[in-house]
Amino acid sequence: MSADKRSLSSSRKNKLSRYTIRGGSDFDTMGHTRYHELRKFVKKGNDFCKELSGILQERIELEVNYAKTMSKLSAKLTKVAKKGIGSIQNAWLSIGKEMEADSQAHRCIANSLEEDIVKPLKNLQEAHCRIKKTVECNVSKTKKCMNKWRSDERRSKKESFAVARENEKIQDMTAIDASYSMLTSTTNLAKDATKLENKKRKLEESVKKSYTEYYTYCVRTARAKLEWEMSVNEGEKNFMMLEEERLLRLKEYAQYVLQSYQKLVPKISQITSRLSEPIYECDVSKDFSIVADTINKYDDDLSLQVLPDFYPEHTNLAMNKNRRITALTKILQQVRQDLDRERRSKQGLDTITNAMHHSSSHEDSNKNVYEKLHHTNLMILYLEAVKYKVVTALDVLEGQPPTMSNTLAQHIETTRDKNGHQMSVLKMPASVYRKLTSSTNPSLNESMWSDRGSADGTDIGGEISYIYVETSSSK
Repeated sequence: MSADKRSLSSSRKNKLSRYTIRGGSDFDTMGHTRYHELRKFVKKGNDFCKELSGILQERIELEVNYAKTMSKLSAKLTKVAKKGIGSIQNAWLSIGKEMEADSQAHRCIANSLEEDIVKPLKNLQEAHCRIKKTVECNVSKTKKCMNKWRSDERRSKKESFAVARENEKIQDMTAIDASYSMLTSTTNLAKDATKLENKKRKLEESVKKSYTEYYTYCVRTARAKLEWEMSVNEGEKNFMMLEEERLLRLKEYAQYVLQSYQKLVPKISQITSRLSEPIYECDVSKDFSIVADTINKYDDDLSLQVLPDFYPEHTNLAMNKNRRITALTKILQQVRQDLDRERRSKQGLDTITNAMHHSSSHEDSNKNVYEKLHHTNLMILYLEAVKYKVVTALDVLEGQPPTMSNTLAQHIETTRDKNGHQMSVLKMPASVYRKLTSSTNPSLNESMWSDRGSADGTDIGGEISYIYVETSSSK
């Protein structure tokens, strides 16, 4: 019986571990399968170029003893070429097979292979390695920065919860002492009450400071994650360019091999005719589409953001109701300020973008503006989700039905971190993610936010409308 209980407990722990964060990196690193798959393609292509360069170099060195060693090289090239797919890889597979039949080749082919293929191929492989290392270093650097802020965020969150919990204890003690001192007024009780009141004020300041510090770390972590995601996207573009260039060069080198055979004596004319068909059928666009189709099947990866969970949001945690409402109202005010700032930034970037459409500005500057606009849109989504959580918590505290509906709400999932604290994650499919960040039609977003009214004790009116609705009206 005890063994069955232990087995059941172990299975529950394994199941729970799939929904919790270990070090905060599981949620941060999900949603980028495209990058890793494309990186595999680039690595395989690089390995193939390296192997191909070595094989052709061996052929040059062994050209004098061609009849003896050609069979071995043919087998090696065939084995390497079989690992790839596409018409260009098939052309190299055919070349490897025809090397077996060309056991009587001449020394004159060695110079052609050396100057036209081997040297350029080595240079290509080395250049691609350098670019690949630069991209991976940039991604690793931004990821390290993101993990640092995530660690500081978790530490600040733990401290914030601890200070808030201690503050609630002191607040309750102060209330009890105040009622007791009204009945029995003595000098000692007055001194104790004074000390308790001083401690209460210090803790209130500490709670306010801890909320601000925790929120700041949350925002910095979100920005760092976006920077990491942009570095990953930039890496994907560079890898795609490398893969396309590699296929183009390999097609050219295959054509050089064909030309070398065409210069040989008529004894190898049969080899030439057999190689012509697969090499002329090389289609870079078709082969490149194989790479694109393979990585595009991961296009539905998820975009995730860990949202801040403040102590006053959790009604199951001890806290006075009035203080809870006051704290949430202050937090909501701070979120609104950041949201307004991001929207003003978006308006400025939209103005610049519209101006660029009517001018011939530099391509790099245009790209930088579009990246900043995309970054701003993502931050607005993040802050809107935080705003929705806080306003919803205020509705629950005041005993009112939810007065806000947000399309992001269905993508907010709740779980527990390793400290047992509630954790909210904004988890959206890529299709929804692109729609929310790229849509400029207000009618698509009118139903995403409804008016909260004065549910939090202040009239916030039409301020709680969705990103693009508010942006349009402000214009």
